[in-house]
Order: sequence, then structure tokens, then C-alpha cells
Amino acid sequence: MTRSEQITYFLESVGWAGATITALAGDASFRRYDRITLDDKKAVLMDAPTEFEDTKPFVAIAEHLQQIGLHAPIIYASDFSRGFLLLEDLGDDLFKKVLEDEPEKELELYRSAVDELLKINQQPPIETIKYTTDNYRVPDFDMDLLISEISLFSDWYYPAYSGVRLSALKRQEFINVFKAVLSNVSDARECLVLRDYHAENLLLLENGDVGQIDFQDAVIGHSAYDLVSLLQDARRDVDPRTEEIMVRYFADELGRDRHIFNEHYAVLGAQRNIKIIGIFARLYLRDGKDNYLKLIPRVWGLLERCLEHPSLSELKKWLDKETPDERNVTLKAKPLSPLNAMILAAGLGKRMKPLTDLTPKPLLKIAGKELLERTLSALAEAGIKKAVINKHHYPEQIEQFVENRIDWRPEIILSDESDKLLDSGGGVKKALPLLGEQPFYILNSDMIWTNSDHDALSRLATTWHEDMDILMLVIKRDLAHGHDGEGDFQMNDDGRLKFRGDDATSDYMYGGILIIRPECFNGTPDAPFSLRHIFRKVASEGRLFGLLHEGLWYHVGTPESVKNTEKLLKGE
Repeated sequence: MTRSEQITYFLESVGWAGATITALAGDASFRRYDRITLDDKKAVLMDAPTEFEDTKPFVAIAEHLQQIGLHAPIIYASDFSRGFLLLEDLGDDLFKKVLEDEPEKELELYRSAVDELLKINQQPPIETIKYTTDNYRVPDFDMDLLISEISLFSDWYYPAYSGVRLSALKRQEFINVFKAVLSNVSDARECLVLRDYHAENLLLLENGDVGQIDFQDAVIGHSAYDLVSLLQDARRDVDPRTEEIMVRYFADELGRDRHIFNEHYAVLGAQRNIKIIGIFARLYLRDGKDNYLKLIPRVWGLLERCLEHPSLSELKKWLDKETPDERNVTLKAKPLSPLNAMILAAGLGKRMKPLTDLTPKPLLKIAGKELLERTLSALAEAGIKKAVINKHHYPEQIEQFVENRIDWRPEIILSDESDKLLDSGGGVKKALPLLGEQPFYILNSDMIWTNSDHDALSRLATTWHEDMDILMLVIKRDLAHGHDGEGDFQMNDDGRLKFRGDDATSDYMYGGILIIRPECFNGTPDAPFSLRHIFRKVASEGRLFGLLHEGLWYHVGTPESVKNTEKLLKGE
């Protein structure tokens, strides 16, 4: 069924057959909302495709908020398997909308919103929430999560701002500065933190209560975070006097030392605003949503206010040095590089028989997801705009898979090798006119990788420099799950690779991901050939480099490796 047919079926199954559906709101994610009307009844449909969203946390947090006296929407019906929730309709009176018409109500509305936060703080932090069908473990807002969020600035805003990737050394320098700043707040487990508590997620209800939406990413953390979210709003200007009054009111009601609380408020404000600047840049570079760029100057303004606190002096120095300009104007974002990728998917899958008797190897599912979808998702997350996929074995299945994908990222172009296989090098050479004149990624379609704190594709792009013709991800031989052969390379201290020759003790093997210059294909035959011929030529010229993978890596080359990889991914 199409998504619209699934919606119709869901509504019929829960007693809303024949209801009128009206678009209500989109989201920065893949989640969207529709108003559902049937006779005199109204509801809101949350449509959250399971490929990108899990609706269970929303239900768990909603029921918890209701139990402690807050007005989260009642859940009328749910279909977790398809990502549908039918919710109570809380109306249209978002705080932002109300205040556009009646700005004099700002202090009144914000006091009521702060009072809701005080209710949350009166409850002990709850680790596990029992809800309709299950138990939900609420994550901690710990140092790892805080740092992963600020990395959005270094990995997305910085290259959009400067046109180059932040070097690995400077990226770590940025993280270290922030770790020192966050050391006094990262261990806080004071209350439930809703994380997106602001004027476009709060509603003024008819009875004067505050309605809550968009809280599915809640965590356990510091009580000041949601106050920052409310008072330092990326989408509307809050009167500085309102902010000052509410910070003082909140700290006093909680019995906090104002001096310490103000410091923590500034630190978390810097963390949140840095994150938002990174998110807005990512929404443009990765998702093509340019309407967020115009909001960045406001967020920079909020960040600079936070940086006035003495505890943030080192962070201020770093930002003033690395991003000194264009803070108060709409960002003229520069594109990421590389932008394009080639996925090698045209093999016969002979080693995977009988699994590939009726299915091409790239469409085999590992832990419920096709190998090809895993690769495309990784490319989308890294901001790659175009992916060329070659096809040979059951090409019509590859075509159908591409046609049925929900995620539009990246743009996919198929390179047809149905009549004749061109091997890895010949397949890429055929696709060169589609890949452009700049360096691009090449990825095998039979491996799965996980990342540490920095994804492998971005690490390759960050490490790339002018001395390189090829930079490939390499794996330590003893950490390569599913590979039982010898290593491919020896690696020098500067990352240069040379083939092992007769040395069977070479530590490193090619991990199936690389960046390559299109000029490497100059002089290659117009016939099938392997990429290894190019690897050897480039290595002989001293321009073949490796980057050691930080994370787990799995080669899926045999039916047995499918089972083993699934067990490893599940932690068995």
C-alpha cells in the first residue's frame, strides 16, 4: 500500500472512516501532522514513517506528562508498526501565534510555561516509564549526547560557513573546549528534560492551560535546559526582561543558588544554540531546506549573549578565532565536498547463493534492512546529494527498490550494466559523466559499518587533502568481521599505503569506502577492469592513503556471514 492508503486503512480501523484530512504542519524531520475531522469530532494524525521515527517514546512521555498534571495530547489510537498515532487536537493557538496578535501577554504566557516546568521538577527523575504496551527507558542527557549535539556545529555549520571541513585536530580542540565547559552540568540527573520546549511547541488551551507537543526526544538531565529552550528561542525574540524575570523566578522557586544557576543556564544556552546553528546548516546542506538559514543570525545573537559569561571565555576565544564573520547575516552556505558517490551493486552474488538465486545481493536484508538501504541512509546522513548505482543481477528489482524508497536523499541515478558486467573499475568509469569533475566516494554494497563519535564518510572528507589521489577507509585485519584473509596493505605514519607484496602480516585491509579523483581513470581501458589496477598505480606514485576506521565493520559475503552479522548487530 502507498502511504496515503495506509493512512486511510488506519483511520478506518480505528473508527474514523470517511474523515476529512487537512494538512496541519510539517516538521524538520520526516514527521508530519494532519487534522482529522469527522462530523463534529476532531483529532490530529501523527505520520512518522518507521524508517526514520519511533512513535513509542511519544506515547510513553505523553502518558507520563498526563500523570503528573500536564496537558499532553491524549492518544486515541496507535499503529506502532506503521508509525501512526491519532492524537487529541489541542487547537491552533500556539504561543508564537498568540503573541504575534497580543504581545503584551508575553510575561503571562511565559510564566505559565515556567510553572509547567516547575511541575516537572517537583517529580523525581524517572528512568523507566510504564505506558500502554511496554516500558520505556528514558535516556540520560550525558556528556556523550551533549558532545554529539555540539558536533553538529563543527561538522555542518563550519564547512557551510568556510567552504572547507574542520580538520580533525581542530575538531577535537573544539570538543575538548566544550567538554571542559560542560563538566559541571553533564552529570546532572535532576528532572525530565523535554528538549524542544518553546513557543511553537506550546499551546494556549481554551481553559487557559498549557498544551504540550513535540517531546518524544525527552531525556533525564539538568533543570535549566528546558528553561533555555523556552527563553532563548530560535524562532521568536523573547524580551530580555522577560528572560531575566523568568530565570530568577525559576531559580528561586527551585531554591537554587542564583550565581551557580546562571552559570549553568549560560553553559547550556551555549550548548543548545551551538547545536541549533549546526542543525539549521544541516537542514540546508543535507535536506535542502533553506528556510532555516535566515534563523541562524538570531541564534548567533543568543549564543553571543551566553558567551559573555566568564565560564565560557575559552569557548568564546575559539569561536572568535575560527568563525569570526557573518554571524549577523543570513548564511550564504557553501556546499559540502565530496557531493557525489558511486555504489557498486552490479555483481552476481555467486558466493551468496542460494540467497541470491531470486534476489540481488544489495537487496538482501540484514537485521531487517537491505544492504543497499543501509548504504544510502549513510550517504544521506553525510549530506551526499547524488548516488550512482550500477545494476546487473535482477536489475528490475533494483529499479523497483529505488522507486519505492520513502527517503528522497540522495538523488539516485542507475547505471545499467544489464547486458555486460564491467567489473568495479569499468563500472565506475562508465558512470564518470554522472559523477562530475570533483573527487567522489566509491562504496561497496556488501559491508556494514558503525561509527564512533564521527561518521566514517565525514572523517574521510575531513582528512582528504591535495596530496591524495585516493583516500580509503582501512580496517585492522583482526577487527574485520566476516573477513578471514590476509591484510591488503601496510600503512606509514603519514597514512600512505603500500601493497603487502609477499608480507602476509600486513595489518590493514580495504574497508570498501574511498574518495577518489576522477583523473585516476585517465588512460584506463574501455573494457571491464578492477579498481585494484588503479590502486596499484596510485600506490606506486605515493598518492594512495588510508584512514583507520573508528567503529565496527562487517563484510557480508556468504550466507553464513549474514547470520553472524545479524547476531553481532544485535549484540548476541
